[in-house]
Amino acid sequence: MNVIRENDIYICPNCGSRKITEISQNVLIKYTNANTGKLINPFTGKGYMSNRDKADEYDRASTDGVGCWYYECRRCGWKSSMLVE
Repeated sequence: MNVIRENDIYICPNCGSRKITEISQNVLIKYTNANTGKLINPFTGKGYMSNRDKADEYDRASTDGVGCWYYECRRCGWKSSMLVE
């Protein structure tokens, strides 16, 4: 079963709940030093990234390109099949 979409609202086909979560895999670009394997901050070029910089990169992860996602109902636990671009 796939999620029901009515008037741009997602509805669980199992219980009728609107508590639908979209779980997606997005493209995240990482810059690493080829010799040490450590992350490189793309803005400063330094070999250190703060947790804030890492979180910012995560938030900027591209939803374009290759990816997959599925839907899950937070009320009854129903999960859709995996969808792929």
